Amino acid sequence: MKKIPFYLVTGFLGSGKTTLIKQFIGRYADSKKIAIIQNEYADLNIDSRELKQTGKSFELLEMNNGSVFCFCLLGSFVHSLADFIHQYQPDLVILEASGLSDPITISQIISSSALRNLIWLSHTYTVVDALNFQKTIERVGRNTQQIRVADTILLNKCDLSSDLIPEIRQKLLIINPFAKIVETSFCSIDFFSESAFHFPVSLVETDQNEGSGRPDVGSAVIKSTKAVSTENLDRFIRKYSLIAYRMKGYVDTMDGTVAVQSSFEHIEIKPVPDNHYHTEMVIIGPLINQKVLQQEFENLCNKN
Repeated sequence: MKKIPFYLVTGFLGSGKTTLIKQFIGRYADSKKIAIIQNEYADLNIDSRELKQTGKSFELLEMNNGSVFCFCLLGSFVHSLADFIHQYQPDLVILEASGLSDPITISQIISSSALRNLIWLSHTYTVVDALNFQKTIERVGRNTQQIRVADTILLNKCDLSSDLIPEIRQKLLIINPFAKIVETSFCSIDFFSESAFHFPVSLVETDQNEGSGRPDVGSAVIKSTKAVSTENLDRFIRKYSLIAYRMKGYVDTMDGTVAVQSSFEHIEIKPVPDNHYHTEMVIIGPLINQKVLQQEFENLCNKN
């Protein structure tokens, strides 16, 4: 069984995550076998009813009671997801995370022994409610976390808050200087426009790569509360940029927090002014080993 691309959709409560996934299902469910995972903190999942109203065919795994953001319940979630994938063998998996979830925890799930040979993290989307952005960013720390890890930020409800957009964009770029920001209303996206949306490689309607399979892609999440020297960080990034498809995150250095992004050998490291984050960095590539990379990074921190 080849590895399946895994797409993470995050965003605070009411931002438009379900609306986005409904559009995605409407566009692709007739040609691809889509698996949707919905994770809610409460027992009742209203959003799943919305998805079913599309009338399209897709597989749905509902995980309520906070199983993706309570560490004690992660084991149950991992095994449920693995069983779900083995049973339905979808072409892609989309996780609509709760508005209160920690996206770093979700990224770590993919590195678990039960899932690392089944799925690979393809892209992370964060839906931002432009109308209520200031309220949520001030009151809910998880909202900032979700923005920080995004590959693409969908700035939604722009029709209701056009005068706020320039200021919000500026604040989003401070939190995540690497993310692509797309302004939307009702999460309306041109799925064929690469400038507007990251088009999933697995959905391209062509036979060019038919039968070639997915390469052995692994992922690791490096976390540390220790600061690393800029020289040792540079050494670490340059070493793994030679083999990793993608590195992205924030690193606590002895000179302050920096945002790191690497796509193959193209490396960007930018200071994050007036913010201090502990190290959280996702690395995706062939034969990536979580334990080896974590230990190597910790050793570099100890050599400062």
